[in-house]
Amino acid sequence: MSEVKKKALWLSLLGFALGIGVGLLFYFLRGEDGYLARKENRPDLILYFAFCGVFGAVNMGTSALYDIEEWSILRCTATHFAICLGSTVLFFGALILLDWMSMPPAAGIAVMGAAFVTVYFFIWLMQYLSYKREVKKINAKLRQWKSKRSK
Repeated sequence: MSEVKKKALWLSLLGFALGIGVGLLFYFLRGEDGYLARKENRPDLILYFAFCGVFGAVNMGTSALYDIEEWSILRCTATHFAICLGSTVLFFGALILLDWMSMPPAAGIAVMGAAFVTVYFFIWLMQYLSYKREVKKINAKLRQWKSKRSK
């Protein structure tokens, strides 16, 4: 198994657990008024947490795309963004189809879309700046090594 596939698997497992954790957080924040908190709807909880886990696994597991050395940062980002956006649309679509969430108005969808893009951009920017700092450190060490070697 390639290193990228191994990383994707481990990130997916971690994402699955985190997705369930976030699902639990929203479940408890909703309280006793929530649809899933009613006794007759408790069997739906398993499906809800499965959805949350898969959502987390997909979004976190696909970040291993950035380790494909042959791909440009633009290709990695565009592919990752498309997969994350698609999984988000499917996740909320499933919640609406199962009647666990009502269809938001167009303005609500626009706000959620803008929030998604904004959060995605800031997470991407933080990761990019972190990697850029690491590359600078590596380049400085490489220059230092080259200067010692040429003496």
